[in-house]
Amino acid sequence: MQVTEGVLPDEITDLASGYRRVPAGKIVNAVTWMEARAPVQGLAQPLAMTRVTEPDPAVYRAVFLEIGAPWLWDRAAEMSDADIAAHFADPRQHLYYGHDESGGRVGMVEFSVTDSNEIEITYFGLFPSLTGRGFGKRLMAGALDQAWRLEPSRIWLHTSSFDHHSVIGFYGACGFEPYAAGFEITDDPRIKGTLPRGAAPQIPLIETEWVPGAR
Repeated sequence: MQVTEGVLPDEITDLASGYRRVPAGKIVNAVTWMEARAPVQGLAQPLAMTRVTEPDPAVYRAVFLEIGAPWLWDRAAEMSDADIAAHFADPRQHLYYGHDESGGRVGMVEFSVTDSNEIEITYFGLFPSLTGRGFGKRLMAGALDQAWRLEPSRIWLHTSSFDHHSVIGFYGACGFEPYAAGFEITDDPRIKGTLPRGAAPQIPLIETEWVPGAR
């Protein structure tokens, strides 16, 4: 599940209805911001969660990209080893791995504590081979258990239309309610080279400008 970093941007009020085309090499996704103001009781049996404050950069990058490349996450690919170390040296940045009963790693969660006593879940996901087995809610239950212990005023995140079609319902069942919508335009990481060209085949890769009549 894709959850990407960023605060709520300014509202655009001059949008006329209709289709818009973006330049080749750009990708566009619809975004929904969601928040939780209180824990959900009985969500699921939480997975065991291990906080990692000094992640091995190679391991972190491998986990991040295995989980996130299918959804075009590429932040870890852009970060050097020093960048990763510096990021998690900040105590406001939390990284957790979720584990099943055998101790096997099943997914990861990142969240950040803001100066306004809010928590933003920035990344959340399972290994692709483990989806559909009930781990999603258990990973979220474990993450929220850790987050609510910090007594934030709210926990929020934003989702992407690149994600699975059930994501809004999933987060809703976990206690999150939508409060804003928008869109994000970014460079396609498969073109800029931070992800393989074959990543996320469900998302069209367009690198050549369309010309009427051209083949």
